[in-house]
Amino acid sequence: MPRALARLSVLTLFATLPLQAHALTQVQWVTPSESQIVSGGGLQSVNLDETPYVSAGGVTFVGKAQGDDATGTVRVFSEIDSRGVGGVPDLLIGSAFAQNTSSGVLVGTPGSGPVDVTFVFTFDGSFHTYSGNVFHQLVGTLTLGIPSSTVAFTNVNYQSQLVFRTDLLDDTAVRTESKGNVTYFEPGFVYVDEPYAGATSTVINDDMDDLIGEIRLTVTMAPGQSFVLVNNLSTQVTPEPILPSAGPFDYSQSWGAVDGFNTGRLSILLPQGYTLEGNTGLLTAAVAPPVPEPATWGLMAAGLAVLGAIARRRTNA
Repeated sequence: MPRALARLSVLTLFATLPLQAHALTQVQWVTPSESQIVSGGGLQSVNLDETPYVSAGGVTFVGKAQGDDATGTVRVFSEIDSRGVGGVPDLLIGSAFAQNTSSGVLVGTPGSGPVDVTFVFTFDGSFHTYSGNVFHQLVGTLTLGIPSSTVAFTNVNYQSQLVFRTDLLDDTAVRTESKGNVTYFEPGFVYVDEPYAGATSTVINDDMDDLIGEIRLTVTMAPGQSFVLVNNLSTQVTPEPILPSAGPFDYSQSWGAVDGFNTGRLSILLPQGYTLEGNTGLLTAAVAPPVPEPATWGLMAAGLAVLGAIARRRTNA
């Protein structure tokens, strides 16, 4: 796993712990000394003026990120330029990361039982190669953590993830990967990581200049159940060499970007009669699944009448 993704995975793990709701927005330069993190409630932004970072070896990286826990919106952008840099560049990974974390409780009417709650994260972006060869990656992740009922001080973490990427030496074909799993501890602190059927993803479009994906996470919860909800979006862009017929690899023409700075938005679907309580506007904006329009009900009634007439004819025959 690339170093950037490994660090993001650690952040996601800790974000599922029962913390106060907040928005975390991060831009990270993968060097020993350069990083910038901003964290707090509401709208948080990093480097919106696109101030570039230039490594000692002359590689230029521009990253920016934004998150808003009131709406569940996250945006990220990364661009790297190693043109004119001789040998292997001293900066090979540029990444940006935006994350929202919200904690809440499911509320139902007296006597109501467990229900399925669905969390939907939709995001879009584009990959650009302006010169040379570039690796691109855009990752959307949705995680729900609930306190374990069997092992104290641990969480059961449900996760759904969708990845758009290009192969290292193929910057025109977009690959997709998806993952849905649940992780938890069994008594004795035995760690379990297994597939979860309630985590799904849909690739709506996979063109280089028009990436659209949706990830869903459906979890059965009972009224009074507390949870921590995390949605994040990350980019990674890496200069890749042009392979010469002889001699060393040539990185001196690589320049490209991953643009996920349009809208990554989270929404929550609840059955009628249930609500969420929490300290972010996102939770209180949860809505019930669409109810059929009156015209739709009319068509359904007409269809049932036809079926009834057919059944009566068969009975009389």
